[in-house]
Amino acid sequence: MALSPLAGQVRQHLLDVAEDPSKALDEKLLDTFNAQVTVSDSLEQGDRDSIINTLSQLLPTLQQDPSPATTLIGNLIRSPSYSFSSVLAINPPVDFVAGLRAPSPPINSAAILLLSKAAKEPSDAALVAGKPEQAANVLKGLLEVDYAPHILGEAHDVEAITDKPTNEPPGQGLMWRRVFDDRDIYASVFAICSLSTVGHAGQPNKREKTIAQARLLEFLLALRPRVADTWSSSHFPEVEAAYGVRDGGLLHFAAEHMVDYKDDVLMHMTLIDFFAGLLQTGNAGFLSYTTNSISMTRDSTSSPTLDFLISRGLHSRSMSFYLEPSKHDSLDLTYLYSRSANYISVYATNYATHLLNASSSVADAILARLSSVLNGVSSGHWAHGNAPKHDLHVVASLPRVCLVPQTRESTPLFLIPAKPANADALHTLAAVFRGPLVASAISKTSSNRPVFETSTNDPEAARTLYFLYLRQHPAFWTHVVNAAEAVALKDNALAAVELMSAVIGANWHPLPHVSEESSSQSPYLLPTESELADMCGSPNQQLPPSGVLAILASPALEVVLPYLLRPAQTFSNLVGGRGDTESAAYRVAVAKHDALILLHQKLKDVAQETTGLEEIVTAVGRRVTQGPMGGSSDVGGRIGTLEW
Repeated sequence: MALSPLAGQVRQHLLDVAEDPSKALDEKLLDTFNAQVTVSDSLEQGDRDSIINTLSQLLPTLQQDPSPATTLIGNLIRSPSYSFSSVLAINPPVDFVAGLRAPSPPINSAAILLLSKAAKEPSDAALVAGKPEQAANVLKGLLEVDYAPHILGEAHDVEAITDKPTNEPPGQGLMWRRVFDDRDIYASVFAICSLSTVGHAGQPNKREKTIAQARLLEFLLALRPRVADTWSSSHFPEVEAAYGVRDGGLLHFAAEHMVDYKDDVLMHMTLIDFFAGLLQTGNAGFLSYTTNSISMTRDSTSSPTLDFLISRGLHSRSMSFYLEPSKHDSLDLTYLYSRSANYISVYATNYATHLLNASSSVADAILARLSSVLNGVSSGHWAHGNAPKHDLHVVASLPRVCLVPQTRESTPLFLIPAKPANADALHTLAAVFRGPLVASAISKTSSNRPVFETSTNDPEAARTLYFLYLRQHPAFWTHVVNAAEAVALKDNALAAVELMSAVIGANWHPLPHVSEESSSQSPYLLPTESELADMCGSPNQQLPPSGVLAILASPALEVVLPYLLRPAQTFSNLVGGRGDTESAAYRVAVAKHDALILLHQKLKDVAQETTGLEEIVTAVGRRVTQGPMGGSSDVGGRIGTLEW
């Protein structure tokens, strides 16, 4: 079958370059063909095979940047119909090992993409894993290949070679069966990744070994859900003992003995990220779908993964760079402080009950650290966008009941300002006040006083924190609306509107109206409804039970509702036309309209049980129908200023 005109032109050009290596690749021609292949998958199989065969002939002799050619390979083979059998039929045959070992990241990328096709079918994976020498060479190549993540079109391309990506049904893990069942291959993994073999014959140098170490950690995380029991068990004790592992398997080697974390701060960063990944995959939970909702079941008490990290001292070591910075070298902190903060965030998110009940000293240390950091942030830093992002991430990750003041006069949350406006600060407040994304049953003691036994008290805690914060910052909503109106500072404005939406759609539960003291020894108790009212300076008054009703109560009512009902601002009358500022104004207008839609929906829900809301529902509904810009006849609109 004759090639299509453009495909024929591309193939002839590639043949010309193969015959004359000094001839440059026509990137414009290849880009045009790439665009055609990407937009439409209608390329005839014969055309596809012919061009791929030509590329296979060209690449080994190419004397220029192969990126245009390897990009074309990637686009040609991404079609689901292109199987590993098609890869094996390429003529001349693909040398996978040579491709993985080539000193060219684009070539490495192409080899990985071609190999990843073997993950689609068990029979194809068996072709790679079936021959010990071939499997060993492929695995060695995958461990040693150095590539930039952006070179690979898919994040899972490397991991897919050893099994299917984690968001697909698990495969048979044939490559990893080969690793764990074949002594020589198993030993080669240890040898390639261990620094103790640097300088030995046939071994990579130290830099190459650190690449292999990072790659192994990536593989283990990708495979964690299906090889957890296998990688933590001993398979060949004499091999493991030779590399310092006395009781355990590949996991123990990778986590404790492989990385020189004291002298290699970059690999220490990677190792802490690995531990955080272990916590996430070790307690991933599972989704339960019902007719009207989606819920997630998660054991927040502990897991074998967390127990392992704690028992080996890796848990406390990973947290110490955040909790005890004075004990570490300043250079190490430059790289590890953020990693340590992220580890704590993952721990707090996935093991909330463990954090609060296993040892309150850890939670107290986190709160003390947060208070120390946030106390030291000046107004100027907040105003200029220099927020402590990693610390704010920790705040947003903590179980909300942990942030409720107990015997303390304050909480780190109160130190996060709404003025001066800062997008990261507003995002954090939104995350806390929104409440949990999924509702679950309430856990209570025998006295009906809520105690944090699982993360199920978050709806009550979110509502409690909102009203306590409002008590500390009475001008809160005025500052938020001012930030939303200053659309020239787009990030702040969008964050302010998000904060409004977070409260409008908040997942809140009211507190019980009881005053009995709990017999629980937990220091993390929520107040009762009457106690909360007293703390807010509103004794004998009922606080709004939901976020939407809180928006209809003072002080939000006087500023938030008028802001949402006003037509959107526009800058179209400014000299210079509709530029970036106009684009920012439109984005804020769309976000504001989304908040209005949510408000209208929530108002209709509560109006069925609350009287006197009919006029507000009608007014909001009318504004919703006008669209994001509101149909205002005021061409210029009003420009938000920074006088606040």
